[in-house]
Amino acid sequence: MHSCDQLLLDLGQTAGLPQPLRFDPHGCARLTVDNQLAIDFERDTERAVIHIYSVLAVLPAQEKESVYQQLLEANLFGAETAGASLAIDANTREIVLCRSVSAEGTPAAAFVQLVEQFITAAEDWKTRLAQQPSSSASAGNAAADAPAQHLGTFLRA
Repeated sequence: MHSCDQLLLDLGQTAGLPQPLRFDPHGCARLTVDNQLAIDFERDTERAVIHIYSVLAVLPAQEKESVYQQLLEANLFGAETAGASLAIDANTREIVLCRSVSAEGTPAAAFVQLVEQFITAAEDWKTRLAQQPSSSASAGNAAADAPAQHLGTFLRA
């Protein structure tokens, strides 16, 4: 079994999922946290990397410059993103939190902790962006409506 697959399986077991968390034939997997936040995983087998990302909001039509500034400032040294990056998907015009993790040499416990931190940052940014006056109220619904594994209260103390 490839290390990417094992890390995802270990994550699902630690989270107490009723079924194993696995990549689909396209190398993708999804967790839904609290029935509101979709966390997506994509396997890059050649580089032994797992890409983790979450759609946070639709880029507002108005006042984009202030949103861009907020995102760029938050990205500085990963201080407000738990080491992840805030980005814009040019095709969908969505704001995305993303991070890549090397599967080689990453212990399962460290991967779980990284995903927990990623979820906390994604929840925080989804809330912040929803409070923007020009932000779309339906942001991220497409991701949340897709079939997913439901976690309830995933790995919370």
